[in-house]
Parts: sequence; structure tokens; C-alpha cells
Amino acid sequence: MNEITDTSTSIADSGVGPTSRIGALSRRLAILVSDRVLAELADSGQPDIRAVHLRVFAAIADSPLSVTDTARRLGTTKQTVGPIVRELESKGLVSLIRDPADARAYLVSFTDRGRAAALQAQSIADRLDDRFADVIGIDRLADCRAALWELIDQTSWEAPPS
Repeated sequence: MNEITDTSTSIADSGVGPTSRIGALSRRLAILVSDRVLAELADSGQPDIRAVHLRVFAAIADSPLSVTDTARRLGTTKQTVGPIVRELESKGLVSLIRDPADARAYLVSFTDRGRAAALQAQSIADRLDDRFADVIGIDRLADCRAALWELIDQTSWEAPPS
């Protein structure tokens, strides 16, 4: 992946159905969860958080982290992540400080407001997981997690087909 892109509900509402490819189903579920998290954040007074911000929040959970390492965790470049981090800084959600080990680099860390927003987003996502367990049962949800992780783990080291 070379760039981080925002998604919209129009993708989630596309022609994905029960017989769709696993990647399409996984993406649709991820978009629906993200949309729900963003809607609840907006309802609670955080309307300026976007889906791409949630990805950065997850990447810097154990901050401080360099912009380069943040980009690496997201599978993209620091040139892509830099403007997003600066946007988060302008919103008062993260702070940037010079890396004491490398004066050319910056470390990204949450502000109190940013950590609160990230924790709230995580709480909403956890509540959605609980809802999924209510719908399909805790054992099936565990099986889904295990199966998806196995697919991720299996394909993460394979070369793309030629």
C-alpha cells in the first residue's frame, strides 16, 4: 500500500454480498465499523476525526513514535503520513517533538485530548465487537478472528501472484 485513503459509506453500500470475496467482505466490515466509530465520536463532540486519523491513532498507540515508524506500521511513506500527522497536531490531538536521538526526526505522541479520543474510539469498537458476539455468538466470533488472522498471516509473507 503506498498511500492512506479515506473511505466513505458509498463503498460499504456497494454490491458486496454473502458470496463476495473475503477481501471485499473484510473491507466492507472494516468500513462499517469505522463509519460507526466516527459517527459516535462526532455525536460526542469529536466531529473532525476522520477514518485516516483512526489508523494513525492505532499506529501510535504506544507512542511516542517517529513519523517514519508510524508510516512503516501503516504500510506507507513518511511523505504520506506527515501531512496527516500535522493535521492531527493542528487539531490538538497529537504533538510533535524533535527526536533526542535524531535531530532530523520528529516523534509523534498523543495529547491528552488525542489519547481521550483514541480511547473513546477503542471503546466504541470494543462495544461493536460485543454486539458481533451477540449476533453470531462468542465461539463463532472467535472462529472468525482465528480464520481471518490465519489468512492474514498466510498471505503476509507470500509474493504477489505473477
